[in-house]
Amino acid sequence: MSAVTGLTVWGALLLGVAATGTGALSRVPLAVLTLTTLAAFEAVTALPAAAIQLGQARVAAGRIAAVTDAPAPVRDPGHPRALPPGPFGIQLIDATVRYRPDGPPALDRVSLDLPPGRRIALVGANGAGKSTLAAVLLRFRDLSGGAALLDGHDLASFAADDVRSVIGGCPQDPYLFDATIRDNLSLARPGATGEELQAAAARARLLPWIRSLPQGWDTPVGTHGAAVSGGERQRLALARAFLADPALLILDEPTAHLDPPARRALTADLLRATEGRSVLFITHEPDGLDQVDQIVVLDHGRIAEQGSHHQLRHAGGPYQRMWENDYEPAC
Repeated sequence: MSAVTGLTVWGALLLGVAATGTGALSRVPLAVLTLTTLAAFEAVTALPAAAIQLGQARVAAGRIAAVTDAPAPVRDPGHPRALPPGPFGIQLIDATVRYRPDGPPALDRVSLDLPPGRRIALVGANGAGKSTLAAVLLRFRDLSGGAALLDGHDLASFAADDVRSVIGGCPQDPYLFDATIRDNLSLARPGATGEELQAAAARARLLPWIRSLPQGWDTPVGTHGAAVSGGERQRLALARAFLADPALLILDEPTAHLDPPARRALTADLLRATEGRSVLFITHEPDGLDQVDQIVVLDHGRIAEQGSHHQLRHAGGPYQRMWENDYEPAC
């Protein structure tokens, strides 16, 4: 567009100069003609940028339509049951999940007891079924067989939003919006006071860092959290989970994508901050597993073994092999 504008102005100027030389045009009309030609393009200068934005909007609309038109993974009951008073006990009994009716089970008859106040680690290799189990508890996936119970009642008999108000999580790839630290943290509880925000940030060991920033709570995190480090992004997600204060906190690979020193530091802070809470700690790393109440090892959708760290450490099973092969003592 700039090239077309420049060439047109130069063309008009050359023709005007030629007309002026023959006496058909005086100097003032020449200036008016040239400037009018330049001004005429102001109406169309924004068209290339508008065309680019139109293409981007069309692609974004396609992504939104794909999400809104996709069938819901779970359906709320017609008359959802009211949540019972806490504390909440959660159980899986022979839980089975298949992503295709004729496909292999992602979870194969898994039974798990999650009593109030206990921290349970769910470990296993990638593809063992750990995230599928978390999706069942968060009502993002229905069971193909077995039962998931909340205080003895079928999890599917409650509204999905009610279930997620008592079972919350911190995902391995937390999403941060292009907004301030305060805005991203307040998503968990929009009406939270400043003291509550500070308390959640302090539990996630984030408050000293926030106070050290020139803009403090009003610091923008950038698109997808690009302005903060991976560890700070995970701690923001953890603080958000603490602010929501669910009865059962699911930590799904919270130290993923971090280097070993940052991973161990965050794991130590996680265990310190969740003491006395109901926690399902999903990981394939051995850090901190000697501090949880129970370890459940998944292998190809099945429970391979379960017990405390001291029971499994020398049991000769997959947990012992994982510990001996993958654990590197911190220097």
